Amino acid sequence: MTANDYDMDERVESIETAENSDDGGSRRRFLSRSAIAGGALLTLGGGAGLSLAQEDDEGDPEEAEGPLFDDEAGTDVDVLNYALTLEHLESAFYGMGLETFDAGDLLESDATIVSTEADAEVLYGNLETIGEQEAAHVDLLTQVIDLLGGTPVEEAEYDFGVEDVAGFMSLASTLENTGVAAYAGAAPAIESPDLLRTALGVHSVEARHAAVVTAAGGGDPYPDAVDDPAAQSDVLAAVGPLIAEDDEEEEDEAENGEEAEEGDDENGTETGTPNGTATGTPNGTATGTPNGN
Repeated sequence: MTANDYDMDERVESIETAENSDDGGSRRRFLSRSAIAGGALLTLGGGAGLSLAQEDDEGDPEEAEGPLFDDEAGTDVDVLNYALTLEHLESAFYGMGLETFDAGDLLESDATIVSTEADAEVLYGNLETIGEQEAAHVDLLTQVIDLLGGTPVEEAEYDFGVEDVAGFMSLASTLENTGVAAYAGAAPAIESPDLLRTALGVHSVEARHAAVVTAAGGGDPYPDAVDDPAAQSDVLAAVGPLIAEDDEEEEDEAENGEEAEEGDDENGTETGTPNGTATGTPNGTATGTPNGN
């Protein structure tokens, strides 16, 4: 058993103790578990490239206007599941791209700044690292949500609509920059200091990803001195079209549409009125109007 395994077992035991104690309300117990899980996430993140800077003891940071997380009654688990939704999306995106394109494709495309085989190999290696770190983010968030007693959101089916390297690089930049803005908007809604530090650690890694893929595609990696955060509703609306609709949902919608049409037929077909408008008849037959409609 490694030191990390021992730390994890100890933290899980602490969570169970906090759950069974009667030393306060449910909200205080939840925050206690958030602190424990946040520490566990820091421990797990040590091997995934999520190194965090030391705390600054010189005063508190300036307070922002408020979180851009729409669920005002939500807990830290809700915020983490929101982040996990985006991490699932990004992880699946890089998995798709790395299977579809290789370093040669990056070199041949006009959508990248690489001009030599060596540069193309470096860029492809960077994209592999980004994909691995997105997958690591999924694993970390899933584990901490489990530790908090929540249910991690599952990966969906996606339709990225990418047909060439240009589409891949453009969407990579869009997703990464959207993710950075999403973390910045939701982070203030996290109440546990431990989880907040970890979320900010993930946020900074996402910012590095955004800079790399944007620059590699010929874009400006840092267009502004201060980035704007994004509201949860805006982010979900932006990524919504990339989530493929489940086949069962499509079948249900089609069946509901057919049932609605059948219901209209049973209530009567269209018939004409003296002024040329259509109305239903009790027996379902159609009659003509004086003007021939």
